[in-house]
Amino acid sequence: MNEQKTLFRPPYLGCAYYPEDWDESEIPYDISMMKKAGINCARIAEFAWHKMEPAPGKFEFGWLHHVVNQLGENGIAVVLGTPSATPPRWLSKIYPDVMQVNANGIPMSHGGRRHCCSNNPHYVEYSLRIAEAMAKEFADDPYVIGWQIDNEIYSFDGCFCPECCGRFAEYLREKYGDIETLNARWNLNLFSQAYDCFEDVAQPKNAWHNPHLQLDWKTFQNDSHIHFVHKQAEVLHRYVKVPVGTDTMPFNGMDYGKLNEKLDVIQFNHYNDPQNHSNVVLWFDYLRTILPHPFWNTETQTCWNGSVAIGQSIKPEGFCRVNSFMPLALGAEANMYWIWRTHWAGHELTHGSVLDASGRPMHIFGEVQDTAEMIKKSAEFINGTRVKTRVAFHYDSINWNMMLTQPVVGGMNNDRINEFYRPLLDSGLRPDVIFSEKDVSGYDLIFSPLMMTMEKGGLSDAMKKWVKDGGTWVVGPMTDIRNIDGARYQHKPFGMLEELTGAKWLYGIPDAIGAVKTAWTDGDDFRGNLWYDIFEPGSGAALVTVKEGHSAINGKACVLDCTVGKGHVIILGTVPSHDDLMKIISRACAYAKVPCGTTEGAVLASPRVGEAGEGVIVMEYSGSNPGVYHFEGTMTDILTGKSYTDKAELAPYEILVLKK
Repeated sequence: MNEQKTLFRPPYLGCAYYPEDWDESEIPYDISMMKKAGINCARIAEFAWHKMEPAPGKFEFGWLHHVVNQLGENGIAVVLGTPSATPPRWLSKIYPDVMQVNANGIPMSHGGRRHCCSNNPHYVEYSLRIAEAMAKEFADDPYVIGWQIDNEIYSFDGCFCPECCGRFAEYLREKYGDIETLNARWNLNLFSQAYDCFEDVAQPKNAWHNPHLQLDWKTFQNDSHIHFVHKQAEVLHRYVKVPVGTDTMPFNGMDYGKLNEKLDVIQFNHYNDPQNHSNVVLWFDYLRTILPHPFWNTETQTCWNGSVAIGQSIKPEGFCRVNSFMPLALGAEANMYWIWRTHWAGHELTHGSVLDASGRPMHIFGEVQDTAEMIKKSAEFINGTRVKTRVAFHYDSINWNMMLTQPVVGGMNNDRINEFYRPLLDSGLRPDVIFSEKDVSGYDLIFSPLMMTMEKGGLSDAMKKWVKDGGTWVVGPMTDIRNIDGARYQHKPFGMLEELTGAKWLYGIPDAIGAVKTAWTDGDDFRGNLWYDIFEPGSGAALVTVKEGHSAINGKACVLDCTVGKGHVIILGTVPSHDDLMKIISRACAYAKVPCGTTEGAVLASPRVGEAGEGVIVMEYSGSNPGVYHFEGTMTDILTGKSYTDKAELAPYEILVLKK
């Protein structure tokens, strides 16, 4: 991408704007209110295919130029969206086969979005054509700062049309080479499931299907979407010089590293609530590691979600400010609201917004203005620094899908990842969230829960070397227990953990009823959950042992501390309680010489370093209790000019941008 000079500089406080929904006479009023709110960026055109191409090959961009010009001339940057998520009705009338087909063989109908198949050649052809027409039209427009491809593309159950079924066979042929290899790796002697050719391999519809088939199907479907996005990116990159991305969602079944290999900026949509902050923080910590360019938080709500009914209640005052500033603290250069003005008819009539459909400001308008003012005051610091950390946390698409297709024990699912992540935040840590292929050499402390396979990207070998060279690794539960196909190891319980640590695994015990009682070796109670890996420590030390549950496991270890080379491995055989995991984190931080316990209460801390200096952005995110951030020396809050020494006390929902 040859970078184009624009008239605008981040950080951006933006909104999704749909001028095609409104009479042209409304646009000047909307823009005047954007300026009053402090909005300096608008996403437009992502769903406007029919208005841009009302008939096949008949392009009408005059109205869009008019909107872009009005926004830009008023100091509001523009992100243009390619409209492939909402193809016009004339396309499916000409080519009925463009529609996705569900597992029951029923094609989707026109009237929603993302209802066409990303593998269908007609849909792909017309999607690339409108993308190219837009790119040619706006290639050098100084008011356009970026492009968004499609909208929230993700496979869910997938498409079962003939095109997808044929391409799935080709995907399997390319991956396995011959059908005998597939049969062997999937253990298809079981249930007489063996296939004679790739074309015979079933699609996972309504039967009790092989989990390895399900895993490959999910990977294939998401890879199909990735290929579709990359095709559009290739078209855009021929013409445009500003960043190109695609707005994603918090579902890690898509390989977001692979998706963004040919893109320039990570774009992300989320709808946070006061009880869900740590899960959203995990995603921000993940997004900033994928590409060098700061990510864009392309969607979040100002107040509540809603389609034809509101499913949430009013959020506390201050929530909107914290929710809006949080991505900027954690590595973004943009936060954008969905939606600027609630639709007056059609879908999502009740969704929260900045303006009501009537054009009147919502109750959070003042918080949006406050956020804009905070961003303006801290812009130099945000632009001139980056998040810095020595801690990492593994979070991988293949393991997300593996957990979906075979969670091992009831209640163990991808939502559990937050139970491992929240204690890290409460310990004052700022982890980078990384996928398997990421280089680990720059970290001193790494956490790897629910990483069922360690074979992707050579992660097993990388972690062995990293630990022996001095790293501290908190690993498990459910980690290193499957090969790359999602199959168990035939002659050992783990891929490499026993070999690395010398510990011996004895049993795996499910426990959803609290039958297993455990304790720290100092006698204090320890609370695990759902599953217990039971070990003989070998050369390691038992940190937690079983007190009660079954005579075969009583006295045996379920959490181990092993010295390996110059490093340490703490093996978690269960899902610890929040407080117990905090104790484990403290122990690991001491080994890794990483500062721990810098926060009290629900305080998020994001250390930042760069040409603009060194400091930290901190915020209290519970909205109900004060918090404290501890540090050494004196720092000054850029927002207020107030100085703090050794600690800063934060009121509920308070935000500080502290600089040394």
